[in-house]
Amino acid sequence: MNLRATIALFVFTLLVVGGLVYLRQSVAPSREAVQTKRYALAFEPADIDEIDLTRGNETVSLRRDNGGWRMIAPANDHADIEAVNRLLLAARFLDVRDRERARDPSAVAESGLAAPRVRLDLRGARDVRLDLGGATALPGEIFARVAGQPFVLRVPDTILEPATAAADTYRDPRLTDLLPDGIEKFTVRRADGEMTVRLERGRWMVDKPVSAPADPRAVRDFLERLLGLRVISFSPAASAVSETLPGQTARLALTPRGGGEEIAIELLRGLEEGRFTARFAPRAGNFGVDAAAALLFDISPEALRDRSLGYVEPDTVDRIVLETGGRTTVIQRRDDGWIAGDDGQTLETNLIASLIEEFNTTRVTSFGTAADPAETGLDEPAGRIRFFAWLSENTAEEPAGGHLLAGAALGRSTPDGQIYARIEPSGETVTIPAEWATRLNELLGPPASPLP
Repeated sequence: MNLRATIALFVFTLLVVGGLVYLRQSVAPSREAVQTKRYALAFEPADIDEIDLTRGNETVSLRRDNGGWRMIAPANDHADIEAVNRLLLAARFLDVRDRERARDPSAVAESGLAAPRVRLDLRGARDVRLDLGGATALPGEIFARVAGQPFVLRVPDTILEPATAAADTYRDPRLTDLLPDGIEKFTVRRADGEMTVRLERGRWMVDKPVSAPADPRAVRDFLERLLGLRVISFSPAASAVSETLPGQTARLALTPRGGGEEIAIELLRGLEEGRFTARFAPRAGNFGVDAAAALLFDISPEALRDRSLGYVEPDTVDRIVLETGGRTTVIQRRDDGWIAGDDGQTLETNLIASLIEEFNTTRVTSFGTAADPAETGLDEPAGRIRFFAWLSENTAEEPAGGHLLAGAALGRSTPDGQIYARIEPSGETVTIPAEWATRLNELLGPPASPLP
């Protein structure tokens, strides 16, 4: 490259760098100037850490707290993040309709800014103060003033809604901010007993008053409804707390995942239908909550239990044993198919898949029947179905041979048209829909004696 080309390239580079510096120094300030001219305030909502709303003798004070917001006056409580954000956005994008130069707001007597109806103080990376005064002669407008600026402004009155909202508007309307995924154990305590449900190896289990698997969907629904209770009054009258039905106090004790201190929700049912008062340890005071609180008084272990008769993974099943009408049929896996009986009759793979699906999707209609085995017919079951995994080699965990995965013995019909059944291997007596036996008979064909 010759000297002339080198000099030309150097000069071009200097021009480019100079142009960038100029744009950075002029365009960005120009953009900010446009924003300042259009809007009353220039700040970033994310940079604000403290908010004070002064309305006469009342001050609403809000402070950023652990990624959210907290009210410190007139009450010490969780703040409603959405309400806080609405206020910040209303202030940030408050249009200026007109500016009148006046260093002393009292010079514009009609502005009402000498004693503003609302003073908004925002503190953070940049502190700003906005005073809101009276209405202008034009509909939908009010007077306003930004501290440190020699202007009386005319702005839309839309800012008044969030700025004059009742203090309780800025309190969190959710009783808790907890989520079901953050809970590993909970206990319901009522006058009629106690129920404990816990998470074990990723599965919910009922510990008390029975030991049984829980339905994860039922558990999630229960927790979502209780943790998501809505506050309908922040200061219920003393009578609402004292006038409760005898024995109508319930407590939900929650253990966060990973351990930590137990958190409790206490609910009181009022004399008036649908009236409930809540106490939640992290929030001081009493709260009137919505009627969904009744769930804590009505929930039963049966409502949270897994209602499946049993469940087996099709790939783990090596042998199915059917007993009905005094006849036992053994169905076993062979290569990629299935055979049945001593004659090795080949069965359709779809038939076995349907049989397993029918068992897996059957739902218990009631648990813990008090009927004795003679009454249920389970002392001598009319039918039985069992699913086995067959291990050919001994391992440290499991001996060789058959291992019962799941099964059920079938008894007589119940007075309400169900069928008694005994779940295997747990031995618990339950009732199941009568249609189940009918569908099994349709799948298997008519045995010597049909299932009940």
